[in-house]
Amino acid sequence: MRIGIVVDSACDLPRDFLDQNGVLVMPITLRLGEQLIEDRRDPAETQAFYARQLDRKGEDFAESIPYSVRQIEQLFLERLVLDYDYVFCLTITSTRSPIFDHAIQASRAILTQYKAIRREAGVPERFGLAVLSTRNLFTGQAIPVAEAVRLIRLGGSPSEIGARLRQLIEQTHTYLVPADLFHIYKRASKKGDTSLGWGAYTLGSWLDVKPILHCHRDVTSTVGKVRGFNAGVEHLCERASQRIQAGIEAPSVCISYGGDLSRVAVLPGHARLAKVAEDNGVQLLLAPMSKTAAVNVGPGAFSIAFAAAKHSLH
Repeated sequence: MRIGIVVDSACDLPRDFLDQNGVLVMPITLRLGEQLIEDRRDPAETQAFYARQLDRKGEDFAESIPYSVRQIEQLFLERLVLDYDYVFCLTITSTRSPIFDHAIQASRAILTQYKAIRREAGVPERFGLAVLSTRNLFTGQAIPVAEAVRLIRLGGSPSEIGARLRQLIEQTHTYLVPADLFHIYKRASKKGDTSLGWGAYTLGSWLDVKPILHCHRDVTSTVGKVRGFNAGVEHLCERASQRIQAGIEAPSVCISYGGDLSRVAVLPGHARLAKVAEDNGVQLLLAPMSKTAAVNVGPGAFSIAFAAAKHSLH
């Protein structure tokens, strides 16, 4: 059985990993003032975007425009229902984007129209589709996608893979430390998110205090504060190292950075994390932070995610 995976471009996985494993990316369009830019998870485009765009600061500077219901229908009916026999569509948390809702709506039309398309192409008519919200974002969205790739390679059935992904989604934790609080405060306040209030923004900007943000099961909150970005990165790398040693539910840890990826290897704590991961047979997947993420959390942010059944935030 041919099993495919579709994600939106907010999913922080390396482009090479996506291409090598046939993971299809639904672009997200970004409106930057009067300009429209597509987030396609192209590494060169993303780096140029960081350098060219994100030095601008304006309250209404950016918004994201996800694939519409009709665009998702077309993607499946024109391509995926012929390329695969079963497809998992794994989206960013539904609390942050309408992509999940759009995909659910599109799935109804897809499942009523695919038979004629497959019949005309001379392939068996049976086709299946599962739309899952990862209940997470950025690197947290990447964890179940990486696991789906692994399980497909192992020959898992759609029912086995689906059950495993639903379990893993509930166990995935994402952490993020911003380099600049401006973007994260403006975007969060515009969406009614109270994870970073005015007082924390002002004090943090004065004293270089960075919040440690955490996302789990659709909820984003501040779970700590550190003095300085490097201290925040070190804290997150150490947290992940300890979690690997204690045991994780999937053999991948996903990292993203909103800048030149060559810098990540010299950030505090990364060398130890890489050694702990290697010693424990855990794959580190390092990706540029998506443009979609960057307009919400600002350039230079660092994010890390893993899956753990029993995990303390403190």
